Amino acid sequence: GSGGGTRAREATRASGAASASASRRSSGNAPGGTGRSADVATAKGATARSATGAASTRASARTRASSDGTARVSGASTAKSPAVRQPLSAVPGFDSSAPSKLGAAVQMPEKFCACCRGPHRRGSAPLAPLSVTQRARAKRETCPPSEFARLYAKSALPAEKNSGAFGGAESIRWREQGWPEVAFDVGKWLPVFVEGARVTTEPQRMIAVEGTKQILRATPSDVVLPLVPLLVPPLRAALNTCDPSAVAAALEMVKALITTHEESVDVLIDCDGFRRLLPVPNTMANCDALVRIGYEKKIVGGERRRLDLIIDETLRLMADAGGARGLR
Repeated sequence: GSGGGTRAREATRASGAASASASRRSSGNAPGGTGRSADVATAKGATARSATGAASTRASARTRASSDGTARVSGASTAKSPAVRQPLSAVPGFDSSAPSKLGAAVQMPEKFCACCRGPHRRGSAPLAPLSVTQRARAKRETCPPSEFARLYAKSALPAEKNSGAFGGAESIRWREQGWPEVAFDVGKWLPVFVEGARVTTEPQRMIAVEGTKQILRATPSDVVLPLVPLLVPPLRAALNTCDPSAVAAALEMVKALITTHEESVDVLIDCDGFRRLLPVPNTMANCDALVRIGYEKKIVGGERRRLDLIIDETLRLMADAGGARGLR
């Protein structure tokens, strides 16, 4: 009996010790497991944070590198490539209605073609050459009106056509009694009448030619000679028109000047008048157009002569009066 009680007590003590050790193990294991799981969670969080920080660091580094590379590339491109020009419409003060450079070739007028007498027509046959009269008409249309014609239109000339001489030779009438012999401003009106040589319409041409002749006959040489250099430009302008009527009128005035005042030849030579007046008569020496000369004779339509004969007569007179100096 005693042996059984002893074994029962030992078994009870062994079971108590086992339960105590189990409880100790369970009580000891619970806080230890919780601490280890917390440590694991903390380590995992730190690892995640460090990975996130490293990723953000790498991303920022890549961003800085890309921005630096872009800046370097943009700087290189700015240094090498030319500056971009703004359109003309963006420039302040630009007038959009003004012609542009691209449209200049379209807006530029075509050059004058002598064969086509205007803009060149590709593939067209050249036109026939113009006659002397046609060239003179084209020049007259482009030349500005003379001072003589302007004053005639205003009735401001000191002379007019004598309309009362019906049935007689054409003549002029001076507006003041005694003109051009007495109290007449020769220095003002003689160049104006000479400029009327390039006017080809009647009665303006008659007033210019006859008025010049009467002024030269009524004025002494000491008054006319200082005015000779002023007469060369209007005479040359009349000759340069190449109009047979204007050329004949200018040569009539030259003949009247030389025959009335012989000393005027020396003044013409000194002021280089011969050289400035001779080119056109030399080039038109073969023109046989009929032109009117003189208004003294009573002829219907006036007396007419060939221009080449008038030119030859005037050139011979200039050569004889000028002598060796005039032939240089």
